[in-house]
Amino acid sequence: MSFTSFANSQEVEIATLGEFIESVDRTPVSFKGFIKFDPSEDRFVFYNENWDYFGVSMDAGRTAREQIEQNCAESGFLISRTELCQISASGTVEIRGGQVFLSIEKVDSLTP
Repeated sequence: MSFTSFANSQEVEIATLGEFIESVDRTPVSFKGFIKFDPSEDRFVFYNENWDYFGVSMDAGRTAREQIEQNCAESGFLISRTELCQISASGTVEIRGGQVFLSIEKVDSLTP
């Protein structure tokens, strides 16, 4: 599908929502922020600097997973940044339905 702008007479390709989601799914990314492991729900959550949160798939191996489980365990929803571990990592963005997840493939640094 293309769109012609009458203001500057240039054709611009417009992707459908499905095409856009497909184009960013599994895109490699690096990120820094905060992470917690919630043992009551058996899940990892990443928070960026704006306090936006994302579900996490741990694909960085058993050692990294266990380190986060042991050092970054926090239950509940009301938490502060001082209670979370700082993380610098890389991996991919994963789109599942209408949700964005991070797949952590390599942990560069983790500070409890």
